[in-house]
Amino acid sequence: MKHQFLAGAAVASIGLAQAAFAQEQGGSPAPAPAPTVQGQLQDIVVTAQRRSENLQRAAIAVSAVSGDALQSAGITHPTELTALIPALQVAPAAGPYNLFYLRGVGNFNGNAFSDSAVAFNTDGVFVGRPSSTTGFFYDLERVEVVKGPQGTLYGRNATGGAINVISKKPELHDFGAAGSIEYGNYDALRLDGMLNLPMGDKAAFRFAGIYVRHDGYLNDGTDDQRDWGGRASFRFDATDTLKIVAVADYFHQGGTGVGSTPLAATNSQPTAATLSVDDRVGFLSSEGQAVYTAQPNSLLGRNFYAVGADQYPFQKNNYWGISATIDWTTPVGTLTIIPGHREGKLDYRNFQPGFYIRQKEKTDQTSIEARFATPDDKPLRALIGAFYYKENTGDPVVAYVHQSNASFEDGIKLDTESKALFGRLTYAVTPNIRFTVGARQTWENKSFVGNLLSVSRICAPPPFTTCPAAPQIPYDPNPPALTAPGQVIIPPLGPPPYGGLPAPGTAPALIQVAAPISADSDDSFKKLTWRVGADWDISPRNLLYVSYETGFKAGGFFFSHDRGVFDPETIRALTIGSKNRFFDNRLQLNVELFDWRYKNQQISHLTYDSAGTAIFGTENVGRATFRGVEVEARIAVGPTTTLNADIQYLDAKYNNFVYTTPNQNGGFNNGTACPNAAAPAVVYTINCSGKRPPNAPAWTVNFGGQQRYEAAFGDFVFDARAHYQSRTLAGLEFLPIEYQRGYWLVDAGLTFYAPGRRYFIGGFINNMFDKTVVAMSFPVPFGSFFSTGLRPPRTFGVRAGFKF
Repeated sequence: MKHQFLAGAAVASIGLAQAAFAQEQGGSPAPAPAPTVQGQLQDIVVTAQRRSENLQRAAIAVSAVSGDALQSAGITHPTELTALIPALQVAPAAGPYNLFYLRGVGNFNGNAFSDSAVAFNTDGVFVGRPSSTTGFFYDLERVEVVKGPQGTLYGRNATGGAINVISKKPELHDFGAAGSIEYGNYDALRLDGMLNLPMGDKAAFRFAGIYVRHDGYLNDGTDDQRDWGGRASFRFDATDTLKIVAVADYFHQGGTGVGSTPLAATNSQPTAATLSVDDRVGFLSSEGQAVYTAQPNSLLGRNFYAVGADQYPFQKNNYWGISATIDWTTPVGTLTIIPGHREGKLDYRNFQPGFYIRQKEKTDQTSIEARFATPDDKPLRALIGAFYYKENTGDPVVAYVHQSNASFEDGIKLDTESKALFGRLTYAVTPNIRFTVGARQTWENKSFVGNLLSVSRICAPPPFTTCPAAPQIPYDPNPPALTAPGQVIIPPLGPPPYGGLPAPGTAPALIQVAAPISADSDDSFKKLTWRVGADWDISPRNLLYVSYETGFKAGGFFFSHDRGVFDPETIRALTIGSKNRFFDNRLQLNVELFDWRYKNQQISHLTYDSAGTAIFGTENVGRATFRGVEVEARIAVGPTTTLNADIQYLDAKYNNFVYTTPNQNGGFNNGTACPNAAAPAVVYTINCSGKRPPNAPAWTVNFGGQQRYEAAFGDFVFDARAHYQSRTLAGLEFLPIEYQRGYWLVDAGLTFYAPGRRYFIGGFINNMFDKTVVAMSFPVPFGSFFSTGLRPPRTFGVRAGFKF
């Protein structure tokens, strides 16, 4: 099968190249396309390979979306990129966290101290924490999504790919200002503004800001937004060869935060008592709580308690950063230095996964990258660089309370130091044929210090025991103390004052068990990753390329009485692609075939350690294969009409996926659609080999078009977009309730632009047919129901603005 797939890839690419050659005979050695004229497709410049180059000349799998297209689509959050880029899936997680997947490669984990499989970069600076990836989507030049491992050029290694957010830079000489206002349903309001101030011939300032709000998409008020932020940029062209751009930004994330709807299930199928996701019933609404309190808690021996009004979720998260890009051009090449510093402060409470989370966190990171690139007009081209990254994360308050089980953490400190040397060497055998080799040596040191108290209240003897008056573990960031008779347990036993045994002579009885865990660990990870590739300019507008690249993501820590360290994950990726422009730059047709081999994926889930303590551990599981094809087409039908299509087919499978999870029900059911690999004991050993991974739909399709109607007093522009994806797994248990069926999302907008596009006014509608889409599904611990996160419903509104 593998050989047939690769052979088909080669034949398809060579066939496209031959067709391109016949269309563009002449084969000029100059790789740059002709300047864009009316009726032709516009070019996009990207820096995905650490050089400025035409997107169509970049021998790499990368998609780019312009800042204007992002604003037109109403993008303010990473999760909304899913509808624009077929290869990318971004799902909301509890609080400020996001789950990033590229072509099925990502991390479905709940370990706040793990790294993302998809690197997130803003203006060349790597953003380390997955909780700090929002707040950048305004006044942008573009967003680049680089598909596949980034093992040779980027600041930190990544197994799935990279998202590069590039803001607009100050412009010399010309004063400029722009602003827009948008209002829609759910009392949605968005304000954007920009001011560009030139300071003579060599310097300029640019200021930009955003305010976004909307009411909750769920009926309990969650899934709302109350965000605002600003960015200041300074450009100084000291000489023709020395240029400096400095950027500072701040962002506040408020509101109640992400929510979910509870779905009850029997044998993994929705029951009659299950709420319909189409009703968008929030977990904390009266309807949601009715479902919640009707569900049995397998440890507590009674139904779940209602959530009190005083425990309503909130978020007060703040992020800021400062960075610079210094470019010094010499006769032998360009030296680029990018220093950066970022900080984040989290303060939130959330119930999105079906249990209480309270977290306060402070993280700061400092990085510097230096690279030297020789000129592109020489046969031998080199890029060498070095990278240093230091991150310190501290959590004074972390609590996860499931009513019958809870984890209380304190004194958390995670330190990461990453160093790397990297380089690429390209040799042009002829002006049109190039070979590339690249390598990167990474050294990472991590340390982890902290304390965890795991507390469980168990109706004994389990299972199927009833304790109708059993009190829950309180929703509080502090462990519940046992200080007097008549409370949970008599007499206290274990680490005072938190643990105990059942009262003598009572059956059934409630036990509170407290297990303290202290962590003081450090570990080092190092890896040599590499890339080889070749590309061929068949003509000035037709490119054929092939590459083989490796990547890795460092390991990390979790609380356990055992080692509490998980290992790195790795990936190997083969890519064959062809990028083409035909018919005088009016038709674009790009084809890419890929074969990725993923090993030791890092997965977080509930399990037991060797001491019998329930922990939320992270482990490396098995191998997976991701292969497929992506076809991208754009056509300028005429001077006023543009159509586009992007279609991806993905064949994804876990080749080896075996893990353990606690046996909470006496061996009755392991809670997944996967068979047991061994007879149930204290834990289930579950074998999910052969299954399709989460967030890896077989088909994703984007269609779009723009039609401009010219009038004497201005232009009317009609935009439409459609996104389809086939059946998608939104959880990790492979149960029917966790699957989102195939769906279409359709967006449209009509805008009037005054002459010169100085002013505009228009209307828009997103998710036109109000399709309810499941983005995340999570089984509530010690329950038989699921917490389900949803993507936005139908939204519509009007927008107006100016630019001069």
